[in-house]
Amino acid sequence: MHYIKDLFEKNRTEHAHNKFVRYSKGNFVGALIQIKFQRKGIRFNSSFHLVDELLELAKDVLGNDLVHIKGSVIWNKDLSNEFNKLGIKYLKVLKSRGIFKYTLDNDIHFKEFIDIFNNYFVLVNIKTENFSFTTKPSFPKPNKEFSNDFCKVLFPFELREKIISEFIFDVKNTEEIKEIEIKHEIEIKDIIVPKTEKFEEARRLATRKGILKRLIYINGSKTPI
Repeated sequence: MHYIKDLFEKNRTEHAHNKFVRYSKGNFVGALIQIKFQRKGIRFNSSFHLVDELLELAKDVLGNDLVHIKGSVIWNKDLSNEFNKLGIKYLKVLKSRGIFKYTLDNDIHFKEFIDIFNNYFVLVNIKTENFSFTTKPSFPKPNKEFSNDFCKVLFPFELREKIISEFIFDVKNTEEIKEIEIKHEIEIKDIIVPKTEKFEEARRLATRKGILKRLIYINGSKTPI
């Protein structure tokens, strides 16, 4: 389930918790979404926040098909064992300041790949006859402005109801929606840090308390519903 939907439906999940680990106290711009329902498919653009959510949704289209994936997997530990499990030979790996970046240009069984690597940072390009998925090659730098075009996906129109259920869950009348933009505003008011001697563990387990606001614009409206 989409982590923002989990929050609004008061479902406490580890996935939703992990989405807020990087936040300190203050006000922030959250996930940005633009969805266009067109005859040839559904164009779904988002900020970097939703790459993993959209890769999970892509499994409804690709299943475990063999597809060509070009891009990278990034994480703060060695992932060579994970690649070996799937028999994937990455082109190269760069290590800088404790960050590993694995470059891919491979034919890969999609579901097997996502089930393992969507726990990390995956920035890839995929194109098939009725589906395309592209991301920018690197994440925006902290404290820099970002937009809703970091990840661009073309889904088949058959996924309309699934996308509405996951990402437009709080709009009652969706039949007339041709285009929708959703912005999120985050205010972290307090951080409850568990007692531990390890800083990284305390940061990872700390609970953020605050407000998440959704602003929804339908069919070009200048004011949110």
